[in-house]
Parts: sequence; structure tokens; C-alpha cells
Amino acid sequence: MTGLGIVVLAAGMGTRMKSSLHKVLHPVCGAPMAGHVLDAARGLSPDRLVVVVGHQSEAVREKLGGPDVVFAEQTELLGTADAVGRCKEALAGCDRVMVLNGDCPLITTTLLMDLRDALSTSGTMAFVICRLNEPGRLGRVVRGRDGAVSAVVEAADYDGPAGAAEVNAGQYIFEAGWLWRALPELPVSAKGEYYLTHLVGAAAAEQPAATVEADAREVLGVDDRVKLAEAEQLMRTRILERHMMEGVTVTDPATTYIDATVRIAADVTVQPGSHLRGATEIETGAIIGPGAMLRNAVIGAGTKVQASVVEDSRIGANCNVGPFAHVRGNASIGDGCELGNYSEVKNSVLGAGVKMHHFSYLGDADVGARANIAAGTITSNFDGVRKHRTVIGEDAFIGCDTILVAPVSVGDGAYTASGAVVTRNVEAGQTVAGVPARPFARKEPAP
Repeated sequence: MTGLGIVVLAAGMGTRMKSSLHKVLHPVCGAPMAGHVLDAARGLSPDRLVVVVGHQSEAVREKLGGPDVVFAEQTELLGTADAVGRCKEALAGCDRVMVLNGDCPLITTTLLMDLRDALSTSGTMAFVICRLNEPGRLGRVVRGRDGAVSAVVEAADYDGPAGAAEVNAGQYIFEAGWLWRALPELPVSAKGEYYLTHLVGAAAAEQPAATVEADAREVLGVDDRVKLAEAEQLMRTRILERHMMEGVTVTDPATTYIDATVRIAADVTVQPGSHLRGATEIETGAIIGPGAMLRNAVIGAGTKVQASVVEDSRIGANCNVGPFAHVRGNASIGDGCELGNYSEVKNSVLGAGVKMHHFSYLGDADVGARANIAAGTITSNFDGVRKHRTVIGEDAFIGCDTILVAPVSVGDGAYTASGAVVTRNVEAGQTVAGVPARPFARKEPAP
């Protein structure tokens, strides 16, 4: 076969991060930075996608693994060229090999397409460059009088003019046959390592490498916490702009944080101080914030979530949540529900139209449609050993400060008086009061 193989380098130590977490696994807007690189690479529909692992290989495999990913092991960290050489078997049959750094989370599929296409102007290789006023530790691109690239020189060995310069951004594509012939001929560095940059000089002796110029921000390499913060900010801006261009209103981008994995429909409004994380999905017309925190949440159309936390849970359409509510633990809230100030729902299912007022807690409960949960209601769901469920029927009225001691059920249309402690099941239509709660005949108010 012929096709494109893409290699993502993720074996290095990343010592400048000063972290117990592998450098390429540090999150940028909710996803490991190398995960962003893989997503950009997938945009080219490669025939092979290979990740080179070494340091903390098991952790990297766990976070970056997928049905389309093959791993190659670099047992000794002998440089980037050695890392690519470890992929030869995995890339068998590919006539082009693209090499990307796992610490460049802002790389885009568009740039990689340009890099892929640039190989057609060179029979050997092409690579990405950028222009920097302060090149720092990055390798300088050296050109001959004809403008063709002759070499990439490491910063420590560069003796050319100071100041702004073209630098190597670290993304390459090679004609595979030429690559596999050239790799064994590379010299060893003073550090005992083999570098892909030396291939630029090898190509110059045959057919010089082509270059693709990129915005320096897109090829930012993250090797310390300062650059990690910079990458986070740049990615956040990119995400916010994408959502706004797709019809989402973000009233204050400076205080709004949205992960790359979040899906938002058009005509959603995200107000200041909101954080949307993980696999959150928000349907059209919803209003989020101010001050909302959503993590792995599904929010229905037209729902308002104000100054509240929703985690690993689903809220239906046209609900009002908060302020200062907390929904968590795989809770499911039906359409048209109201969750008041300082209410909390955990691992519970609320039917459509439930009204749950302030200072109430429902844990491990099943609540029927249109039930009224008055202020201060608590499900006492834990006996010190096990959790138990509470069942509240449709149209039930749970009075203020009621304590429901699980396992217990309250039937359809039943009524608990204020301050009741319910330890036994309540029949449909029954009224209970007292401590412990007992049935009594409720007097209807005089007309």
C-alpha cells in the first residue's frame, strides 16, 4: 500500500515542567496536550498513527490510546531521529512519514495539510518554520545564497547574526524511502543522540527541503509551566471564537472557560464567570451563568443554570436551576423542573415539573412528576453502611423540613406536614405528620 503515516513524539522526560505528570499529558483546555496533536493529525485521515513512548510509557498509553493509535517504544532516549527509527515497522507500506511533537497542542489540521502538500516540491522532506524576534533555544534555519535551506543549526552552535531569525518549529514530513535510507547515516551528537534536524543538511546535498511558514503561536512548544499557561490562554481564545462564530453568545470572554470537548448549540448564552468542562452538551436557547460550573453535564433547550454546579448529570428542557444549586452523581432532572437556592440533587431521578425549593437535599431518590419538595427537605439515604433509595410519587407534596428516612416511599398525591420525620411508607393520597410521622385526617381550609 501507499499512504501517509504520522508519528507523534511523546517519549521525552520534559524536565523543565518539574512535574510528576508526563509533559505531554498536561491538560490544555480539558485534554492532554498530545491529545490535541492527535486530533489535528486525524484531520488528515492518515493510514497509520503512531505514538512514540518512553518515559512513563504506561501512563501515556492509557491517556492517548485509541483504536487508530499504534505505539512504538523508545527504550533509550537517544534523540528524535532514533525515536522515528523505532516506528519503521509500524509504518511499513507508507510512502510518506509526517513527524509531530507531542508538546505542540495548538497545531491545526490546516497547517498539517500545508505541510503534507509541501512535500511535492521536494523529493526528500519538508518542515515547518516560523520567524521569531527572540529565537532563544530553537534551532536556526540556514539558507544558501539561492534561498534554499542548507541546514538547521542548534542554538548553541549558531554563530550567525543575532536578533530575529527563522527557526525550526519541529514538524516534518519525509518521503519514506529517502527517510529510511538517510536515518542510519546520521551523525551522533555530542550528547550521544540522533536528531531529525541533521536530515535537513542531508537533504540539501540531494534535493533541499521545502519549508512551510507558520504563525509562532500555532507551533508553540510547551516545555514549562509558563508556556503551558500561554497555550491554555491561546487555546481558550480559539475555542471561544469558534463557538461565537457558530452562534453562541459569550457575554464576557475574558471570564469564560470552555473545554475543547464541550458541545454548544446555536443561540445559547454563556454569561460571565462560567466554566464548561469535559463532555458537557448544551442545547439551543439555554442560558448558562453567571458563575456556573458544568462538568460532563447535559443541559436541555431553554434551561437556565445560574451560579450553580452541575456534574455528571442531565437536566431537561425549560428548567430553572439555582442560584447556588448542586446537581451531581448521575442525576437526571426532567423537563420543566425548578431547583431553588442551595438545593442539592445526587444520584436521583426527578420527573417532569418537579419543584424543589431552597435548602433541600435529594440523594438516591426517585421523584414523580409534579411533586413539590418544600424548603429544608432531606432524604436521609445513608445508614452508616449502605445507601438506600427514597421514592416520592407523582403530585406528592413534601412539606418544609421533612426528613425522609430511606428506604421509604411516599405515594402519589400524598402529603407530609412540616417537620415530619417519615420512617414508614406513606400510601397514595395519605397525609402524615409528626415525629415519627403518623397518618392523620387533614382538614381542608374553610372556603
